[in-house]
Amino acid sequence: MEGLLDFVLRDVLTRVGGVDRCVSEFIRITDTLLPDRVFYRYLPELHHGGRTLAGTPVRAQLLGSDPVTLADNAAHLAALGPEGIDLNFGCPAKEVTGAACGSALMRTPDLACRIMEQVVQAVSRPVTVKMRLGWDEKSLNAAMMAKKAEELGVKAVTVHGRTRKQFYTGVADWDAIAEVKQAVSIPAVVH
Repeated sequence: MEGLLDFVLRDVLTRVGGVDRCVSEFIRITDTLLPDRVFYRYLPELHHGGRTLAGTPVRAQLLGSDPVTLADNAAHLAALGPEGIDLNFGCPAKEVTGAACGSALMRTPDLACRIMEQVVQAVSRPVTVKMRLGWDEKSLNAAMMAKKAEELGVKAVTVHGRTRKQFYTGVADWDAIAEVKQAVSIPAVVH
């Protein structure tokens, strides 16, 4: 989550132990190739081989809606050494979804698939995807999206058990989560 899972918190949590992997706060990708300094600001662990000081691997999370620009930035970032690249299809914030990013991509599965395909092709590191169950209760498409992700070479999916419309309220839909887990053979993590 933006403003929460920063370098300091990742460092503290991994020193305590019990954390196998971390993901950075999302890095907003718009229409330009970001300079190295931006990636290092979000992911200072790049100075330590893409690992926290305690040795836990960190994936860089990208948020955007343009497949080409995301792929170009992912390739540039991958050369700096994160453990992998995570794509954010889950953020429900209005500022994010208003720019056709985050959970808005659950409404445009063709675009989401083009993003996954181009990023997977652009990097030699593992690519993962964070998603919601769908935009609303009428469009629960996470199982289909996870299956497409696996077909495109994504190595794992993380599923927030709510729709974008729910934000962080209401009850997680455990049946829909089970459908996602049954649809794929790659790891499907619930969050």
